[in-house]
Amino acid sequence: MADPYATSRGYLVVGGTHGIGEATVRLLAQEITHTVVFCGRDKDAGTRLSNELSAGNTHFVPVDITVDESVDALFDALPGLLPHFDGAFNSAGVIGTDTILRGTRFHDSEEGHFDQVFAVNVKGMWRCLRHELRLMSAARGGSIVNCASVAGLRAADSLSVSYTASKHAVIGMTRALAAEYARDGVRVNAVCPGVIDTRMLGGLRDRLLVDLRRKNPGASVGSPAQVAEAVAFLLSERSSYVNGTALTVDAGGLHGAL
Repeated sequence: MADPYATSRGYLVVGGTHGIGEATVRLLAQEITHTVVFCGRDKDAGTRLSNELSAGNTHFVPVDITVDESVDALFDALPGLLPHFDGAFNSAGVIGTDTILRGTRFHDSEEGHFDQVFAVNVKGMWRCLRHELRLMSAARGGSIVNCASVAGLRAADSLSVSYTASKHAVIGMTRALAAEYARDGVRVNAVCPGVIDTRMLGGLRDRLLVDLRRKNPGASVGSPAQVAEAVAFLLSERSSYVNGTALTVDAGGLHGAL
């Protein structure tokens, strides 16, 4: 695979209408030789972003990754939108509400909410990965980046139990698939952001930052663009010797005491 900033490349960003996914779409689309297909449930946001970029090399497809038929339709359409399929970033995710920062203890949390988090963060990614790996293994090459979290590498009382468990699962899938598909020339890595300033945080941004700084005075809030740069690296040939890793992008916050 060639460097993503050097030659024509085809990318898919799942969950590309907001946050880290949106920032990655913007970054990849800066190179006019790239073709970027991105998807998400927010049709209005996806259409606005596609129109804003309007370089002719970005395509938005409305998709709900919790629905088999919706994901199937995306990958049925993909060959007609991408000249070739070089990389995929699986960014779609939701955050849990079963955390003491939101005033909910685990024993009072609802089963339906736990199921919702796993339906998106784990099962939805699973659906996309099956299609991505089928195409890339047949082509004997490609790079996949899954959006995990520092919550997938540690546990803290400020983090949702359902979200933490789901991101541990994402890293587990990443490592297992990296081992299986290396023989096909396909790399599978994960990016693990710390506290990133996206709408997912909602009203918890300042409270979460205070809590993190109590444990690590150097903790800070990052931007989606900073994570996008790490994703672009993992998608590129510059990371050709990197496979099965969980790359933290958190200004060293992971090293703080729990």
